[in-house]
Amino acid sequence: MPWFIATFSLFLPGCQSLKQKRATLSPLLSRLKRYNLSVIEASHQDNWQIAELQIAKIGQNRAQLDRDLAQVVTLIESDFRDITLTEVKNEFYI
Repeated sequence: MPWFIATFSLFLPGCQSLKQKRATLSPLLSRLKRYNLSVIEASHQDNWQIAELQIAKIGQNRAQLDRDLAQVVTLIESDFRDITLTEVKNEFYI
């Protein structure tokens, strides 16, 4: 079965503390987990305005995984206006 790991670099311009950062990321993480994705905050845990999420998913085929990845990008850019997606790196395994 094919699968992917994607790394999302995020900028959180409105956050002035780690508490605000967690409050901003929490709804996003909850929403992503509803899509049967495995999600972790991979690095920058101590930085107020930068976050890096790693997302993994197993799928039936590469086309479905491409759609799922595009859906995540669209979700972040359209529904979470207080988060800026700065970079996406992905690795597909077949």
